[in-house]
Amino acid sequence: MNHSHAHTFKMEKVGFYLSVLCAIHCIATPVVVTILPYLGSKLFHDHSWEIWFIGGSLVLAGVILYNDYKKHHAKLPFVLLLGSLFIKVLEFVWIGEQYEFITGTLGALFIALAYYFNWKYKSACNC
Repeated sequence: MNHSHAHTFKMEKVGFYLSVLCAIHCIATPVVVTILPYLGSKLFHDHSWEIWFIGGSLVLAGVILYNDYKKHHAKLPFVLLLGSLFIKVLEFVWIGEQYEFITGTLGALFIALAYYFNWKYKSACNC
C-alpha cells in the first residue's frame, strides 16, 4: 500500500465512522431527550452544531469520493452522497423537524452506503 493510498484509506475510515456516529446520534438523541430531560440543554436546541457536523461530513465524503472516482469511475457513491444531501435539504426546507429522526437516519445511512460502495469499487479495481 503506497503512502497516498494509505492516507486516503485513513480518511475513508474517518468519514465512515463519522457517518455511523451520525446515525447513532440520530437514533439515540430522541431516546436520551425523552428519558433524561435534563440533557435537553442548549446543545440539543441549537442547530448550528448540527449544520457544522453535517457539512463537515458531506465535505469529507465529497473529497474522498471524488479522489476515488478518478480511479474507479463508479458514480453510485456520488449518487448516494447527493441523496443524503437531498434528504437533509428536504428536512430543512419542507419536511420540518418533526421527522428529523427519520431524515437524519436515512441521510447517515446514505453516506455510509456511499462509503461502502466506494470501498467495494476501489477494491474491485485494485486502485
